[in-house]
Amino acid sequence: MQPGLYALQPDAYLRAAPAIPPAGETYQQRYAHAVPAAAGVRYAFVSRDPQARLNKLVFLTDPAYQYDINSANLLCPAYAFPGWNAHSEAQPYCRTNIGASDREAALDWTDTGFSVRWADRKQLLGAVQVPAQRAPTAEEAGACAIADVCAPEAYGRHINQYEVVHYRDQFTLQQPRAYVDVLHVDSALPLHAEARDAGGVATIAAGSYVAVLRRTPAWYQVEQIAQDGSTVRGWIDRDALFPLAWVAQAATTPDSTFRVGLEQGEEGARLTAIEVLDASTGQRRQVLRDFEADPIGDGDALLQTVDANFDGHLDLLAPGMSGGAGPNSTSNVFLFDPASGAFVYDAALSALPQLSINAQDRTLTSASRGGCCSHASETYRYRDGALQQVGSWEEALSADGEHIETTRGTWRNGRMQYRTTRTRATPVEP
Repeated sequence: MQPGLYALQPDAYLRAAPAIPPAGETYQQRYAHAVPAAAGVRYAFVSRDPQARLNKLVFLTDPAYQYDINSANLLCPAYAFPGWNAHSEAQPYCRTNIGASDREAALDWTDTGFSVRWADRKQLLGAVQVPAQRAPTAEEAGACAIADVCAPEAYGRHINQYEVVHYRDQFTLQQPRAYVDVLHVDSALPLHAEARDAGGVATIAAGSYVAVLRRTPAWYQVEQIAQDGSTVRGWIDRDALFPLAWVAQAATTPDSTFRVGLEQGEEGARLTAIEVLDASTGQRRQVLRDFEADPIGDGDALLQTVDANFDGHLDLLAPGMSGGAGPNSTSNVFLFDPASGAFVYDAALSALPQLSINAQDRTLTSASRGGCCSHASETYRYRDGALQQVGSWEEALSADGEHIETTRGTWRNGRMQYRTTRTRATPVEP
């Protein structure tokens, strides 16, 4: 769904599809708003994360509105979809279209609109007795007495009368905006006019949601959106938004020292930021964020400095993902750029499991395991500043379990060339 500001269509709820009653029932159909009146919603805003393919939706409610799933105010202020099921205090976005509860909102959406609805409410009003039109035949009398299958023309019938209430509201895109995320602000924060500690243009109240237009490692550019759809644009200091525990690191370069920012969670400390400090003054020169890392310890040896691309400058290695149960862990690699004097995240190196940097022959090796009977490695070199694969090795047990298949790859004549050999597997002793 496109990001932007969406407006409630006041009369769209009247166009909900009517329910078709089964035989023996009649419906009095009524149409109602899905959005509670107490919420006072006229607008909503939507973000779209193109990488995660995730939408976040925030209803612009009255400040006094209190969400309570066990009351009439069962509209959650914020949702995430599709497939979101990770509601928490840190991520207070409700799920939709997953459970079978009639207290859970259902969303339907297109590129430029969405509807919110609740399960129809069906209430019995009474019943009408339709009299018999004729006497039963002998066959009908037997069927009614034995099998309780009574012909309505001969015995009459009941028609149950129900009221069915349809709850639905429709929103359409009013103003497209390049919102890439939504942030929930736990504590009141200043909204700065620029991406620095300059004058504030507003205060973001605790419990608010803001739309993200742009992110840098140190700042978020956001829009604060009022209930009437009006906006105030500014910048949020990421240090103030997510306070971290900063731990000094033993690793250094001639010009820099480092601290890591750790976020404490149920699974332990998670590395979410790296601070680069001037070795002489101790002032922050750079902060690195927006990389992925599994929970780790909180010691002073989380960072390593090594010349990863063999250009004569020390680079940074930080813990990455564990790779699950296998030894396929990765590192977050930040290469030093001498032109800018900054460390730059390198996606290619950061994706290589079990990265080994071999200064002697100026190669990089990556190793991986695919289960009990499959192992592989790849070798890389830098050529004209670009990372290039120059070799590979893979060994796996054949499907019948009788042979070991080994494939070796070598860079020749401008391309990787491969050769596979088979040897009989050594039987396992009982």
